[in-house]
Amino acid sequence: MSLPSDLLTKFDESMVKAGYSDRSKALQTAIHSLIDDYSWKSNDSTEGAGVIIVMYDNHAYNQDKKSTLTQHQYTDVISASTHVHLKNNNCLETIIVKGDIKKIRDLAKHLSENRGIKSLKVNFMSVM
Repeated sequence: MSLPSDLLTKFDESMVKAGYSDRSKALQTAIHSLIDDYSWKSNDSTEGAGVIIVMYDNHAYNQDKKSTLTQHQYTDVISASTHVHLKNNNCLETIIVKGDIKKIRDLAKHLSENRGIKSLKVNFMSVM
């Protein structure tokens, strides 16, 4: 594999900051990340696992109830969830998911449609 020297220098700097001492392992991790990102965005019906992280104002737009109702529709892909109370009526929820990627994508979409959501991120890994 050939890379421009400036790209390799930036990769090596990032690798060290991330705690990798082995370029080969850092490259494997980067390649897996690319595969996971593509799997998440593609229309393949593959399986996967990950976490949906949601921050919301629990007093806005009945968000607590809407989130719970939505999650009850996806019990086949939700393994567990946690709820943490933050400052100023903000809550942080993590939803651990596994199973059909299309259903996980659908769950994230339905959660993001709720108006009280301030931030929603999905960290997804394909199951190889």
